[in-house]
Amino acid sequence: MGIEVLVVEDQALIAIHLQDLVEEAGHRVGAMVHDAAGALAAVARRRPAFAIMDIRLANGANGVDVARQLYQEHGVRCLFISANIDEEVRRRVSGLQPLGFIGKPFLSAEVIAAVQAAALATTSNDC
Repeated sequence: MGIEVLVVEDQALIAIHLQDLVEEAGHRVGAMVHDAAGALAAVARRRPAFAIMDIRLANGANGVDVARQLYQEHGVRCLFISANIDEEVRRRVSGLQPLGFIGKPFLSAEVIAAVQAAALATTSNDC
């Protein structure tokens, strides 16, 4: 059943909604975490195909920095879903092969389509 996705989101209700959308897209969420430490621990336990990443995370963490660490240390790419996506963020993550950018608030169909596209992009690299 599809691929495994990591959700990095500090707002619990949004994280649960994202999990539902990932499952609706035919995939599964391996872990839902709210900060940098949780994201790094989750990836160390089991590498996901990709991560859905917020920009502002719990405990003062920055999603751009977390995404950089996930990419450089584990090869995990990110689909960014945040209310804080601007040109500076796009510039900072450009070298991390981002899987896309979705602003909050988002439409469910938009997330489902992006998750499906990200799944295709990450699985085609594994072949």
